[in-house]
Amino acid sequence: MEATFLPPRKKALAGNIAIMVALVLLGLGLVVLANMPAFIHLANILVAVAFLLAIPFFHFFYQHNKAKQIRYVLDEDRLQLHWGANSLSLPLRLIEWAYPLTEFEDEMPLPQWHIPGAYLNLFDIKGMGKTRFVATDPQSMILMKAEERYVVISPQDAAGFLSQLAERKSLASISDAKVEEENFTSLIKSVWQDRKLRAWLIFGFLALLILWIVAGLMLGFRQRVTWVTLEQVRASQLLLLPIIGSFAWMISHVLSFFIFINEHAERHMVYLVLAGSTISCLVLAAAAFMMAI
Repeated sequence: MEATFLPPRKKALAGNIAIMVALVLLGLGLVVLANMPAFIHLANILVAVAFLLAIPFFHFFYQHNKAKQIRYVLDEDRLQLHWGANSLSLPLRLIEWAYPLTEFEDEMPLPQWHIPGAYLNLFDIKGMGKTRFVATDPQSMILMKAEERYVVISPQDAAGFLSQLAERKSLASISDAKVEEENFTSLIKSVWQDRKLRAWLIFGFLALLILWIVAGLMLGFRQRVTWVTLEQVRASQLLLLPIIGSFAWMISHVLSFFIFINEHAERHMVYLVLAGSTISCLVLAAAAFMMAI
């Protein structure tokens, strides 16, 4: 029978919410400024900066989502670690030892580059080598060694976890089981094997490429274009359309990724999201063409 342990995360991850909200508000503020007459000459720059803010936002969102999905599952023969699209399966017989970090005399260095409350790094520690962190709270961290691998986890009930690990390890059957790991690369391979999903990814990229080509051609042939307000504006303002299209394209792919890794989500939802971004890019390309003629 499986036993699932979760890490402490509510307080540890609270800071990420504030950071993500701040990034969204800053991006919206820049878009609002870009539409004000006083800043219209800086519209492209302001929208581009707002677009670039999506990069740190999705980094925090992705790492935060992985941390929220951390779980440590003990079954009869294996310890399985899950965090987002990643998983690490350790045969119990290969786990040589497991101790809380508080029991070591020397303080173990922790990864410096991580979002608040989420240690999800493969960190190089002197004397140990590459160490996999799948943890949220330094106070409850446990260091394990399994087949020359070092792994750090942080179950909320550390004592209960160690007790069950020792009990199940003593009863685990002897086998030739090996350490199994799934990561982002293996996820990409599974995505590419889905023919429908692969087709929509290609269609979406082509639609985005068409949008940028149309906007670029119209910018080269026209000095002024008719904007959505029916006013004559500089043709360079057409660049707002592919920037917006790129932003929508990126959001759709990120959203599709989180739907794809959700075990309870339907696959056709991913197709609908990708189809929506493809259509949006084609509509914006048509709009750019109509504004220039």
